[in-house]
Amino acid sequence: MKIRAAAPSEVEVLDQIAFIAKAHWGYRDTQMSAWASELLTPKESISSNPTFVAELDGTVVGFAQLDYSGDSMNLVSLFVLPQHIGKGAGRSLLQEAVKATAKSGSSVLYIDSDPNAELFYLACGATLVARVTAPIEGEPHRTRPQFRLSTITT
Repeated sequence: MKIRAAAPSEVEVLDQIAFIAKAHWGYRDTQMSAWASELLTPKESISSNPTFVAELDGTVVGFAQLDYSGDSMNLVSLFVLPQHIGKGAGRSLLQEAVKATAKSGSSVLYIDSDPNAELFYLACGATLVARVTAPIEGEPHRTRPQFRLSTITT
């Protein structure tokens, strides 16, 4: 598994991964359509925000993107193709994001998570700090977990 910087020319691949990965969790087509614009990675953001891909045998299998907003670093995307979930791509991408966050001078990475990724972030050492109400059709009480992940290693 190789983690490297994403290239703007890979934006279509990143968008495909985001849609496939999100749909994997069984969201309805209507919900996926509602989220369509949020799942797209703006091409210009690849050059302006730290964006990494996980590559296996020359194929991109996942990606992560950070955004420095105000005085904090935020993980805005971390998606892995379903057939690669649980094989280290997500953890490797998150570790790269933590390194980039530390390099930026920030001691904390903030994560607005899909509920299906909650156990992943907890297993990676993130601390749950809040839940945001995020109802969708069929799940009126759905929430999105909010995490903090320290970049300070001891």
